[in-house]
This record gives sequence, structure tokens and C-alpha cells, in this order.
Amino acid sequence: MDTKKNDSKIDDAATKIKDLTANAGEKAGVVAGKVSQAAETAREKAETMAEKGEHRLHEAAEKVGHAVTEIATKVVHAAQETAEKVVHGAKELAHKAQHRGDELAGKPGDKRSER
Repeated sequence: MDTKKNDSKIDDAATKIKDLTANAGEKAGVVAGKVSQAAETAREKAETMAEKGEHRLHEAAEKVGHAVTEIATKVVHAAQETAEKVVHGAKELAHKAQHRGDELAGKPGDKRSER
């Protein structure tokens, strides 16, 4: 009987090991599924963040481009105004010089007018 008792204990232990192995396999499958789901969620979040970052970068680049265009326009406008002021000042100075020359040329006793 001892042999039957030992065989029965071995069979019981083998059955328990088989059940534990099956249970561990199921739990490992569940864990693997959860890990896979977590990895997929992380990938989706990373993609979303990358898209947001790309969108923000694009918006920032547009703002910088707009600011540069605006500054360039202001610089060009200021240069045009300055050039116009210089031309106007030169015309006024030339007109004054012409007028003064005419005044001096028309003065009595001037050697040029006496000729």
C-alpha cells in the first residue's frame, strides 16, 4: 500500500503542479496583454505629443516668419521715409541756393551783373 500511497501523492503533486502551471500561464498571458496594451497606449500618447509638438513648432515658425516680415516691412518703410526726407531736404537746399544765387546775381554793384 505504501507504493499506492506514494503514487497517489506523486499524482496529486503532479496535478497541483499542472494546475499551477496552467494558472501561471493564464496570468502570464493576462500580464502580457496588459503590457501590450500599456505599450500601445504609450505609443499613441507619444504620437499625440509629437503631433502637438510639430503643430506648436509650425505655429512658432509661422509667428517668427510673420514677425520677420513685419520688421522687414517697417525697416523698408523707415528707409523710404528717410530717403524721401533726404531728397526733400536736398531739393530745399538747392532751391535756397538757387534763390540766393539769383539774389546775389541781381544786386547792383555786383561784378557779374555789371558785365
